[in-house]
Amino acid sequence: MGENGQPPGREASGGGRLSVLRNRNFSLLWFGQIISNSGAWMQIVAQGWLVYNLTDSPFYLGVVGMARAIPMIVLPPMGGVIADRMPRLKLLKVTQTTMFLNALVLAGLVHTETVQIWQIVLIAFLAGALNSFDQPSRQALLPDLVRREDLAKAVALYSSAWQGASLFGPTLAGITIAAVGLAGAFYANAFGYFGVIAALFLMRGVPERSAEPSGKGLTDDLVAGLRYVRGTRLILALILLSAATNIFGRSYQQLLPVFARDVFDEGSFGLGLMMSAPGAGTLAAAAALAVLADIQRKGVLFLAGMVMFSLTLVVFTLNREFLPGIGLLFLVGVTSILFSSMMTTMLQLRAAPEMRGRVMSLVTVTMQGLAPLGGLMTGSLATAIGTPEAVALSAAVVALVAALAAAAVPEIRDFRSGAEEPPEAAAASAAPAGHAPAAAVRSRT
Repeated sequence: MGENGQPPGREASGGGRLSVLRNRNFSLLWFGQIISNSGAWMQIVAQGWLVYNLTDSPFYLGVVGMARAIPMIVLPPMGGVIADRMPRLKLLKVTQTTMFLNALVLAGLVHTETVQIWQIVLIAFLAGALNSFDQPSRQALLPDLVRREDLAKAVALYSSAWQGASLFGPTLAGITIAAVGLAGAFYANAFGYFGVIAALFLMRGVPERSAEPSGKGLTDDLVAGLRYVRGTRLILALILLSAATNIFGRSYQQLLPVFARDVFDEGSFGLGLMMSAPGAGTLAAAAALAVLADIQRKGVLFLAGMVMFSLTLVVFTLNREFLPGIGLLFLVGVTSILFSSMMTTMLQLRAAPEMRGRVMSLVTVTMQGLAPLGGLMTGSLATAIGTPEAVALSAAVVALVAALAAAAVPEIRDFRSGAEEPPEAAAASAAPAGHAPAAAVRSRT
């Protein structure tokens, strides 16, 4: 135990509702993520604009997203195993540095005006492969940086580092593209990785692992993690819901260039504002969650957030005016962080420490791998019936899934703070397939 009775790496942050930001290691990671993610959002805007103008096809927007998604579907479970076995800070330093080099190559191709669509697809694939090992490690690291009572606030703020960066990242992209060309946005993404790299090197007192490695082989640990998830009803249900919301709910992001140009008759600057609006909503909602007292009924808020997200997005697709569209996208951002932060917090609280990397690796699959798959599906549907109609249909599925989950999985709607699964739940991983211990299956709410 460290000072003030806190485990090493989880500094006592004092009282107050923003106490989580007084934790040095978490604050370093959070600010580093904001810098890095701002560059990433600049590339998302620039890349979408580049691909759409190179191909004049919404289908290719989905192809590029799918190229990144393929490794994010296959590799994260193994990345989660490695995150549970290796020192996480060292692993993150390697992945972040390699991702910087990969992004720098794309920036150079755009700068020299030699970029082709196949190169964009290949680099997107490599970025997805690297992210398959980076994301589970960062997600599993978070509970080791803060106190348990601060975890929900930390998750909300950490989520806002991505979505909140879209508040100014896309706008900066529009300005940069207009001022110096597309290459400037790609270079900003590459050098933005230094924000996280610097934070990782400045952290102190972070545990190398949440628990001791099992001592078994990689394949054995992978199978044990999958068995644990299958045998823990609440975790399995949340991961399946994450899959549904990311396949059907997130696809609108990849199709915003179509809304900007063909629905609202806007250019790259208008696209930047449209992609910033959900980030502004996310940042506002994350700030509210951070200053409010710990929310006890996390399951209810999770399900309500899914329904409100779905309805707001459907209304957006029916709108044909630019400024009201910006306002609706703001509300899309507000509602999205309600369900995403509550889902992540419930998983972090319920997962056994020695399984956390493997559990969060499956969340990475749903968020990073399946979302582009949804973009490809919705992009294909948009070609046949129109983009607004395709996005509205996909969004409606999210509300339907939430309603079904509320009825079929009472453990979700009844989840309250303090309902964490006990450490012995990891015994489910050792049980034969189909015979998980009752303690691992039962939800204690």
